[in-house]
Amino acid sequence: MKKPTILIIRMGNTYRDLSKDIGNFDQWIKEAAPELPLKWKTQKIDHVIPEEIDKYQGIILTGAHNTLTEHYPFMKGMERILQKIIDNRIMTLGICFGHQILNLLLGGKVVRNPLGPEIGVTKINLTLAGMGHPLFKGLNIAKLEVYESHYDIVSSVADSVIALAWNEMSEYQVCVYEGFIYGTQFHPEYSKKIMEFYIRKNYDNLKNEHFRNPLNISTPEEILKRNKNISKSRLILDNFLYLIIRKNPL
Repeated sequence: MKKPTILIIRMGNTYRDLSKDIGNFDQWIKEAAPELPLKWKTQKIDHVIPEEIDKYQGIILTGAHNTLTEHYPFMKGMERILQKIIDNRIMTLGICFGHQILNLLLGGKVVRNPLGPEIGVTKINLTLAGMGHPLFKGLNIAKLEVYESHYDIVSSVADSVIALAWNEMSEYQVCVYEGFIYGTQFHPEYSKKIMEFYIRKNYDNLKNEHFRNPLNISTPEEILKRNKNISKSRLILDNFLYLIIRKNPL
């Protein structure tokens, strides 16, 4: 049997100077994943043909710098892509913006977080459903440090969506729909270097957000000090890929 093929749908691009240095979202995902028997393909969202989605055994939707409080031309196409994913029960993971757009199209809501942006190393808490879920296999903890970089959040989800993790900034840090569509508000593909770049790029915004809401937003200096190498959140990406392999054995 052929190796499972994963389609990475690039929902947007990282900063140009960072991309020139270490690549774009899709490259970080592939580099964060272990050496597994998988094939990879990357397409921009506006290049994806919905009718060809059933060729893939797994889908990953990347982050983006866009906000879903606005409308985009690709939304109609994304609706068709999601329907194909559901019809074929294709294992799918949405990261940050990808997490938000999946929940939005499933019937949830996405808003600008009234508490402010969440950027840097933060902690999330697993729900009871999360603690026993294979997505968190091998972690054996109730709290997990992750890399966050977002201004919007999923504020509500469809009845069929289950929250697997939360924190004080967002009730839906990790979600699952019907056991095959997953979303993480954080970035399991980030590294310390990538996180530091995002903190510095948003330095002035973070400073303003701290003065606006000092109880929820730390100073950018404090956020930089907390930045460090964390590896356990990447295990979530690994576990998702293992779920695909187990569903499609060689």
